[in-house]
Amino acid sequence: MGAVLVTGAAGFIGAHLCRALLARGEQVVGLDNLNPYYDPALKQARLAAMTADAAPGAFRFHRIDLADVARRAAGILTVRAQERGISIDAPKPGEHLPAIAEFRRVLQILLNLVGNAIRYAPDNSQVWIRLEDAGSRARLVVADQGPGLSSEQQVKVFEKFERLGRSNEDGGSGLGLYISRRLARAMGGDLMIDSAPGQGARFILEVPADLLALRPTTAQQPESDCAE
Repeated sequence: MGAVLVTGAAGFIGAHLCRALLARGEQVVGLDNLNPYYDPALKQARLAAMTADAAPGAFRFHRIDLADVARRAAGILTVRAQERGISIDAPKPGEHLPAIAEFRRVLQILLNLVGNAIRYAPDNSQVWIRLEDAGSRARLVVADQGPGLSSEQQVKVFEKFERLGRSNEDGGSGLGLYISRRLARAMGGDLMIDSAPGQGARFILEVPADLLALRPTTAQQPESDCAE
């Protein structure tokens, strides 16, 4: 197993996340002062190493199931979400979305996206992880009921050291989304945002679909669910 970079809100999750990752045999690299594995002296060096690791040649692509990755990410972060009364609505057993990507990198991205959603969602709300079959692309959508972002904030949200441009900051390196987009693009995909003030945020992760696999099985969810 390689290293999982724990940044941003995923780093905020702290011990719950790190213990779960270590139990999987992952090496945890923390860049947050709220992460028990944080080492400020190594922050820039490890950032350089991890972003260099985002070159396409550094990946080992496999046939993976995005629904399975989503369920694992939700399981890792469920305890932290429950502490604030937040429920994570992940793909159900029996749902599948085949893709060609690197499992641990997709998991890393999802931990960041779901961790951010938990951080910014109000207490007693919901976070959704949805699957979308887009032909040659397989999509995971993470949606929350948080304050949302303006058009100006969305332009800057993937910049290095940007902390989503939201108030009530409680730590974080501001690197999670920056690295997540680099990883997504290095896998031949992308990471995008769809949001508006007062309407929550939807982060859309795209990776190449596994066109040789059986037909995807995804639940059809009304758009209104993610905009309450």
